[in-house]
Amino acid sequence: MAGFRIANTNFDPTPKIKPVKSKDYLSFIHLLPCVVSGAREVQAAHVSFAALRYGHFGRGKSHKVHDRWVLPLSAVQHAKQHAMNEQDYWRSAGIDPHLLCLIIWGLFCDMGDAAEPFAASIILQNRVKP
Repeated sequence: MAGFRIANTNFDPTPKIKPVKSKDYLSFIHLLPCVVSGAREVQAAHVSFAALRYGHFGRGKSHKVHDRWVLPLSAVQHAKQHAMNEQDYWRSAGIDPHLLCLIIWGLFCDMGDAAEPFAASIILQNRVKP
């Protein structure tokens, strides 16, 4: 009787790439309003949890996230993001963080700092009003 080899069932779809860090993009993020409150003094908040449909594989052990997955948050909102389950935080804010990250990243890649008014307008039009 011939033996059969069982396929590896421990397949890890996370690509083994070094995350891109962009000082220019992080500077651009600091020009934008907070995606939750609209406040103008913001911090760059990385979205860490995976969303494979958007090509975000999450943060692995001792790995940082690509700067593409950054949103502007006020200090208060950034602290809230870290104080609770991240998916719950974004759900409670009514924001799809991965989609918004891709929109802002795309605008910046196409237009550089000139994208600021367009990104700010998108953020302010789509934020949940309290």
